[in-house]
Amino acid sequence: MSFSHLMYALVLAAIAVAGTLLGVTAVTLVLRVRRQKWPRAWRGWARLRRPFALALCSVLVFVIAQSALPKGDWEDAVRHVTLMLAIAGVVWLAATILLYALAASEERLLERYSVDRDRRRAQTRFRLTRRLITVGFVIVGIGLVLLTFPAVNVLGAGVLASAGVLGVVFGIAAQSSLGNVFAGIQLAFSDAIRLDDLVVVEDESGRIEDITLTYVVVRIWDERRLILPSAYFITTPFTNSTRTGTELNGTVTFELDWRADIDGMRSRLDELLHNTPLWDGRSKSLQVTESIGDRLTVRIVASAGDSGDLFDLQCLIRETLVRWLREHNPEGLPVQRILRTDNSDVSAGEGATAHPDADKSV
Repeated sequence: MSFSHLMYALVLAAIAVAGTLLGVTAVTLVLRVRRQKWPRAWRGWARLRRPFALALCSVLVFVIAQSALPKGDWEDAVRHVTLMLAIAGVVWLAATILLYALAASEERLLERYSVDRDRRRAQTRFRLTRRLITVGFVIVGIGLVLLTFPAVNVLGAGVLASAGVLGVVFGIAAQSSLGNVFAGIQLAFSDAIRLDDLVVVEDESGRIEDITLTYVVVRIWDERRLILPSAYFITTPFTNSTRTGTELNGTVTFELDWRADIDGMRSRLDELLHNTPLWDGRSKSLQVTESIGDRLTVRIVASAGDSGDLFDLQCLIRETLVRWLREHNPEGLPVQRILRTDNSDVSAGEGATAHPDADKSV
């Protein structure tokens, strides 16, 4: 490449940059003047400025190269490069515009939802839709760039002719990956799980932290992350405690003596629940669910607005009633009974039985 060619290219580049600066400045001034009437467009311009500048500059360079450069091998290579840059810039701008429009729609939609479940469902769908759009534009951009090469165009006819065979081959080779992709799309629109749902998977309890096209991230209570393929949630049963709402019921179980004051425990439970903001007021109960041997099983059920409040409420109930039993009803605490017999009586005799007073608590 000669010095004159280099200077010519620099002049063309300078013209394209000047045109880009002029176009960006003009759009900025118009939107600034009209920002009171077009507030969303003014806010969106902050995200669109860079892709708009790149797209405009690349298109200007391509147009100038096509019209001003003479014929020649070097010039043809420059035109090809400018065409690829123009395709990349336009695809990036189109993707950014669509993603911004999607984000604005999500913002408006979330403002209408007052129920947390509906908001999380919308956020899940919008997040996966954004990823689908991004992947789609990347594939389209790469395809358009590849089609600018003559060899790829020639190859395209053969590929289309054998599309059936290639489809079978790639389908078998990528069965697992494609299955996860389709499962991720199905999860987004089937409403089986949403962001921040409380689930139990693989004997672990946690919250859905992220949903992608191929995998789901579950945040375990101890801050570990469980990574599961999207197909897992389509093919394997799991527990979703917040599928229809965030409200939950929890249980607290006591093993007590038969002398436990059940009515007193129930009164103390009512007093506790009415004085704590952790209880959401939906449900409460205290019942003796079993009476086996020398034990009574007392089960308490109480409700809370979410899993965090429920865990705190369960701990509060347990601590408060243990303290109440120790201070006001110690005879209700579990004890172990031992039946002692006199060995000499047993060896001597006939029909020896333990005296009722021999039943002692220790």
